[in-house]
Amino acid sequence: MQGDNDRRLVWPWVWLGAAALGLGAILVVVQAVWSVLYPSASWVAPLDPHCDLRAGPCEVRFGGGGRVRLGIEPRTLPVAAPLRLKVELSGLEAKAVEVDFVGVEMYMGFNRVTLEPLGTGRYAGNGMIPVCTSKRMTWEARVLLHTPDGLLAAPFRFESAP
Repeated sequence: MQGDNDRRLVWPWVWLGAAALGLGAILVVVQAVWSVLYPSASWVAPLDPHCDLRAGPCEVRFGGGGRVRLGIEPRTLPVAAPLRLKVELSGLEAKAVEVDFVGVEMYMGFNRVTLEPLGTGRYAGNGMIPVCTSKRMTWEARVLLHTPDGLLAAPFRFESAP
């Protein structure tokens, strides 16, 4: 009888411990996924309000003197069509370069492209702007630079139309 009582007292603690371990594991996974989807930049370049990616490549400057230039072809910036992305860095060294297409007015899911290095601060890759139900959509092409000093972000805004 004493053994049965001891087991009844122990089992709730075993289940509670298992639940705590499971919750801890879930929190670790959520934190890891969150940091990939929403990386926090060490530095963000100021947005150039005069940038028009339809007219040609645009450039932003970081406070320390580094520059990021982004060009997208075709310049009509069509939705749901292949886009050629070109990034040029000046005064900056990056281990990796990505372009993240972010909907300014609404969340549009994960739309990040890793660019291939071409040498001497040049990177290129292919991406696509997803279709939105809105007639007009403001996007931010956020160039993410993975540097030895941390993550740098260079924002470029543009509008797409269906």
